[in-house]
Amino acid sequence: MAFDPIQEDCLRLILEDMRRKNVFPLEDAAFIEQGMGAYQTDPSQLIHTDRDRSFHLTARAAEVIDYQIPFLTSEEDVVRQEDLAEGFLREAVELDPKNWDAVRMLAALESPSNDAYVSFLLDHRKEALDDLSALAGSADDPYTREFASDLGTRPYLRWLSALAAQALISGQYRMAFTVAEQCLAIAPHDPGDIRHTGLLALAKLEATHEELAAYRSRHTLAYASTPLQPHRAGRPAKRAADPWTLLAEMSAAYRAYDFDGATETLAAIVHGFPHAVQALYFQPEFPEGVFARVHVAPGSEDELVLALSEATPLLQEGIGSPDNACFSSWIANHDLVRDALGSHAEPSPSGRGGSPEERN
Repeated sequence: MAFDPIQEDCLRLILEDMRRKNVFPLEDAAFIEQGMGAYQTDPSQLIHTDRDRSFHLTARAAEVIDYQIPFLTSEEDVVRQEDLAEGFLREAVELDPKNWDAVRMLAALESPSNDAYVSFLLDHRKEALDDLSALAGSADDPYTREFASDLGTRPYLRWLSALAAQALISGQYRMAFTVAEQCLAIAPHDPGDIRHTGLLALAKLEATHEELAAYRSRHTLAYASTPLQPHRAGRPAKRAADPWTLLAEMSAAYRAYDFDGATETLAAIVHGFPHAVQALYFQPEFPEGVFARVHVAPGSEDELVLALSEATPLLQEGIGSPDNACFSSWIANHDLVRDALGSHAEPSPSGRGGSPEERN
């Protein structure tokens, strides 16, 4: 359920077109469908203000950074696309200095370190919140009220999500957990999936199985969005545990020396996701989404890869034994994984620097 920059850009522009043309009610399906068609044909015909163009440029930058650059193989192409995206963001901020997505994304590109980026997010968090509060206070017509109730809140939710994710990476686990809880209090349905960051932070704070379960219970609205597994012969459809939850639960069992429990959870991952053993063995890292968490299909290999990448702080945990130095190696060298791979395991050309043996 991660935020889609292109979809959001389209919805913003259609809402503003409704305002200009006094279209009401806002659920006018025919008008919305017409607007979506116009957007797909040529978005520029819906852009009329600096704020419209500012977010449109932000959406274009997000597509380049989060969905194109990670798959480029030429360094020259990467540099060219990075420059293009940075140019979009600079223009977006010039057009609308209160475009908090563009401000945040530009800071992510320019910050010399992760800690510096966290500091930036903390220093300017109140400005983003104040702007959100001012928007809600000025909502005196149906169009502004609609915007303020959903689309207008999203930049601040993404600000908090970025802060939580970067705090997790930088080892500030209590901050990551606290910010995730604050974001879930604002948006209990969790449109940006920040619950996953909160759960990983809680696991790093050495939560027990019971504490992890209590966290999920507190946020039932967020976890209610978990998609159903497909119906299988002889079995009714049921809600699948997401890979972030499974990794957190496996980590809790591993830390408690409950290796049978950890193995049971590992088996659930192996049997629950396509090509899971390759992902568990190589544990590739995927770049952090700059706009928001990137889109992946629930229950897919991509979702598992993304969860493993975000769970790097958990995977790097160790229990002191030289021949079993970290959680990462325990997973990759487990019989469930090695036996499934058989003799086809090759050193990884990318990711965390090769096979587990090479990394340790």
